Amino acid sequence: MRNLITIAVVVVVGLLAFNYLSTGEFKILPGSSMSLEEREVNSLKGDFRRAAQEYRQAGRQAGISGIDTTAAAEIALSSVVGVERDLKLMRKDTSDPEVREAIDDLLREIKKFKNDIS
Repeated sequence: MRNLITIAVVVVVGLLAFNYLSTGEFKILPGSSMSLEEREVNSLKGDFRRAAQEYRQAGRQAGISGIDTTAAAEIALSSVVGVERDLKLMRKDTSDPEVREAIDDLLREIKKFKNDIS
């Protein structure tokens, strides 16, 4: 019985973590009430956060082991630039103020990340 409860707790925590990384919200199941634009912004947010994590991981690996991880860092950084480009294009096309605010927030987060790594 304890094993079943432990497995259930691990599954719920895993779903919460996955949904937070992909949508930015703490929900067990992602909400379907979001518009297509909101889902796309959340997807781009997840892409950015994964790329930023990969960039940081490449830096840690280079520091710890001395292995050349410039290729991994370069790929992650180009992913961040791609997300930023997609957000700017999306911002021009959207008229929803909530989506624009979400895009602006993510663009500020990307700008802060780029300033931190420079």
